[in-house]
Amino acid sequence: MKINRQLLSLACALACAGNVVHAQDVAPQQNEVLDTVSVTMKRDSSMRPYARMNEVLTLVQRYAQGLFRLEFSLEAKDPKAPLPQTPKLAVVHADAHIPIHIQANGSFELPVLPKEQAKDAEFASNIPKGSSNMRGRILLTVKPEQLDMATVRKIMKTARTMRSEILPWYLRWAFPQVEGVRICSAQANWELEWPNTATAGQLLSVPLSADPKDFDPDESGASKKAPSARRQCTTLSGEERWPDSARLVAPLDASLSVRLSGQP
Repeated sequence: MKINRQLLSLACALACAGNVVHAQDVAPQQNEVLDTVSVTMKRDSSMRPYARMNEVLTLVQRYAQGLFRLEFSLEAKDPKAPLPQTPKLAVVHADAHIPIHIQANGSFELPVLPKEQAKDAEFASNIPKGSSNMRGRILLTVKPEQLDMATVRKIMKTARTMRSEILPWYLRWAFPQVEGVRICSAQANWELEWPNTATAGQLLSVPLSADPKDFDPDESGASKKAPSARRQCTTLSGEERWPDSARLVAPLDASLSVRLSGQP
């Protein structure tokens, strides 16, 4: 009986130790979830309803032929009350809490949810309610080395179709009218190049002129630079008479964006 009691005591000790270790392993995970979801993040119904945002994202994903993507950023409504230095954002619905990764420059993308999940989804953040605006913009997925006049015309046709035929009127605010493909670089050294069908192996080319009033809207610190030091731009509307095979030849630092209606 004495040996049995010792074995019993040892077994109890090991079991208690195992419970202590298990509790220590689990508790931090529980606290972490509570800190992220319940303490620092609060639902913000003042932001645009996610169901509408999700409808736009779904239509772009389905009909934009992979040419466009939407990028978002937050900005303070009152410049005197800036946003937190490390803003946190998530999409919350009945089944899940989806954290949104915010890039160093403040931009982020939003997830496309099934319609049933998006119906009751809301934004949650650590930003005081009603103190921020969400701004979206259209970005091209096409790289400068992939651009030719056929692609420019495809971009323009798809953009017009998205706005006039695909998106219902109440969502057109999310997809402004596109007027052209903007090409920007530090040096205005762009041209279009295409094969001469009359002479095998010979190339034809035409230089593209910079617009003296157009500068790269995405250039970092642009407001502090003199016009002569800013990245210059030119725009292709797709209505030019150059052939579809005419491809862009541009400096390595060239970037593409869409010129929207109303922009200079």
